Amino acid sequence: MVKRNCIVDIETVLREGNRPPIELLNAILGFLNFKPVEIKIYNLLLNSSLTIKQIQNLLNISERTIRKYIQRLDKEGFITKRVEEGKRLKYVYTAVPVHEAWNKVKGKMQAILDKVTRVLEIKAGQF
Repeated sequence: MVKRNCIVDIETVLREGNRPPIELLNAILGFLNFKPVEIKIYNLLLNSSLTIKQIQNLLNISERTIRKYIQRLDKEGFITKRVEEGKRLKYVYTAVPVHEAWNKVKGKMQAILDKVTRVLEIKAGQF
């Protein structure tokens, strides 16, 4: 079940129209069950490209935990990675721009609405 505060967060950002678009995206990501730390990592990567180690230093959470969240953000298409050479190869992560992330969010929301519609149509046929 969706937590009520996610909907309240979205309503608040919409009501206060002068808020940056990223705040609305963050509220919607919360509604879509992204963890607060995943949203925080996405926001960090919007500002600059970072390695796992750099994210670890900024957020003070374990490398393993960061890798788990990075993996989900990558799978969902909210970040990209590139290999950078140095003493050894490493991945550098970057967030996709807000408008690209919004398109992904719209697709997820549409899929949810389509599923709800199908269920309601099936249920309505039973009455």
